[in-house]
Amino acid sequence: MCPAPLFLPPLPGPRHRGVLISVAALALGATPVGLCAQEATNLGTIEISPSHWSETALRSASDATVIDGADLAERNAPDLEAVTARAGNVLFQRANSGERLVVRGLSAFDNALSDPVGYQVNGVALPLGTLQLPHFFAAEQVTLLKGPQGTAFGRNSEAGLLIYDTLRPGDFTGVKLGFGVSGSDAGAQPPGYTASVLWGAAKEGAPALLFGLERSKTDGVISDPRPGGDDDGGREGRTSLLAGAAWAFENGGTLRVSFLGEDETLGKEQYRYIDGPQATGRYESRYSDPSRENRRSSVTSLDYAQTLDGFDLTTITGFTTFDRDFLLDTDSSPLPPIPGVAVTAFDLKDRMISQEIRLSSLEGAERFKWSLGLHAYHQATDVDFDLRGMGARRVTSITQNGVALYGLGEVALTDRLRLGGGLRIDHIASSASQTFSLAGSYAASDATTTPLPKATLAWDISDRTTLHASYARGYMPAGYNYAFAGNAASLIYAPEYSWNAEIGLKTIFLNDASLSLTGFHTTVKDKQITETVVGAVQKISNAAEAESYGLEAALSAPLGHGWQIDGSLGWQHARATSFMTRTGAGPVDYSGNQLPMAPNLSYGLGVTWEGGDGWRARAAVNGYGSSYFDAANTLEQDGYRIVDASISRDLGNGVLTLWAHNLFDEEYAALSLRSFYGTLVEDGQPRSFGLNWTTQW
Repeated sequence: MCPAPLFLPPLPGPRHRGVLISVAALALGATPVGLCAQEATNLGTIEISPSHWSETALRSASDATVIDGADLAERNAPDLEAVTARAGNVLFQRANSGERLVVRGLSAFDNALSDPVGYQVNGVALPLGTLQLPHFFAAEQVTLLKGPQGTAFGRNSEAGLLIYDTLRPGDFTGVKLGFGVSGSDAGAQPPGYTASVLWGAAKEGAPALLFGLERSKTDGVISDPRPGGDDDGGREGRTSLLAGAAWAFENGGTLRVSFLGEDETLGKEQYRYIDGPQATGRYESRYSDPSRENRRSSVTSLDYAQTLDGFDLTTITGFTTFDRDFLLDTDSSPLPPIPGVAVTAFDLKDRMISQEIRLSSLEGAERFKWSLGLHAYHQATDVDFDLRGMGARRVTSITQNGVALYGLGEVALTDRLRLGGGLRIDHIASSASQTFSLAGSYAASDATTTPLPKATLAWDISDRTTLHASYARGYMPAGYNYAFAGNAASLIYAPEYSWNAEIGLKTIFLNDASLSLTGFHTTVKDKQITETVVGAVQKISNAAEAESYGLEAALSAPLGHGWQIDGSLGWQHARATSFMTRTGAGPVDYSGNQLPMAPNLSYGLGVTWEGGDGWRARAAVNGYGSSYFDAANTLEQDGYRIVDASISRDLGNGVLTLWAHNLFDEEYAALSLRSFYGTLVEDGQPRSFGLNWTTQW
């Protein structure tokens, strides 16, 4: 018997109330009486592996946000915005100039080659952070683990780890086709499109196969107001390819090879001035020099798994490639080149090969779970960065070799109390050489061994409620200043370290509703920051300390009669506790300032309705409090909220979906910075609409 639907409490403030009313009105349509929602996925059924053994999210001592592939497809937000909608204190900065996921206020300095959120695709780590992450095509599950994950996963996971797993060969059989068109009323551009095909086959005695191809293209909404101006400065074209095969052997072993490749062509004219003589309107830019970008990436994974006498064996061989090149009108204006201002050219090539060998306790172990592993990698990065107007060209070659030993375990002290811990010894030896057109050639190197401990505690208060706590160390390795170094001393910077304490409560209540509450406190030492020295030289130093603490909540609940609600709420205090640095004006003190891209408040609320005859509808609002784009706290982004909505209908073997993003056309900036001619911004995503159709057999 279906429970009666619940009433949703209004959010405070007149604008929030209006948004909530709009969300409810969009979702309400025609609700048939007597229909019940499908069984909700809750914390007790979601499987995660933060310590390399499988466990339910309810019983884990980790804070995890999990979205499956079907949920990603329904949200029509196949990038990291789908994750931020479900996770408090997480912000995705989607800007053409750079993309990053900011978790609990922690982010890297601009132009960094890595960031404090780690990324793993089909078991293979991505060394270059968010920019290297492929589009979520043919996803099986996407998991965000918050807090330091270095004990289990190594470098560049100081703030968290995002795990993206594609469908495995054998998980999908048949053919699935998809096609969509989209557009926006923010610019009179032709409609964009997305087309995809996915094919899978599995036959006894033969390898399971999987192949997918997706192509999307849009001219965007950027326009040039000048007569005869170029209106494709915001174009985006992407091709994604997925291929895989899997074998099952008589000895119980399984072998899988997968390849995920992506090619992107992007316009690069999104910056515009909001003040000064070159100011333009929203989504208008006036560039005099060519500006465009290309990105190409691939992730190849070869993994073998087998159950042996008393333990499971897993080996993962990975190979990643990433190429990025662009030309950018440095002053983002229609003015002819002047001394010191012209086109910036950038060319990056990165290759990494990695090997992991892991032993772990047998699936289903209860009293004692454990994992032991060895991870090694070799990474080579070549960067050509040319400030052509200044005659300042830097050609940099970076080599990194790393090896790590790790072990994690969890023992059940009683039927309800579990104590866990682990330690990773991470050793990285790296070197870089740079040739600078204005200062000659020089080199630097570093060899660092870092211990990464972690301790966890989980107490099952009942079969449906778990209290958990953890304490862990995170770090960002030493790196090299490819863009603005001037000598060996300014080429290298040291590692960054942090400690994170966390306590949380997870519970399942009422009709399979799930609720999680988390509190955290993070301190960062030797934070990597940029400092202006002189001319075309900029130093990256470890001159800052920071602190971030806050509260988070996530809720998912079936309401009955076909309705379901999900929501997230985050509050954080992310500040620089000590930050003495230099700018072009001399020494400054940024101590006490809010960390960039770290709003105090973030929230999400979604309502889903599933009716009879194949009808489904969803509406959601996601909002953020005010934040700053710079460490000086001079470039502020006011609080904003985005409303999305969609309605779907089953048609035979297919599904037709009408969707809208940023329905009320909220104006916000994705990025802002100071320039010689005034303040530059990159406008956030406009109101857009689309119609998608998928079918499979």
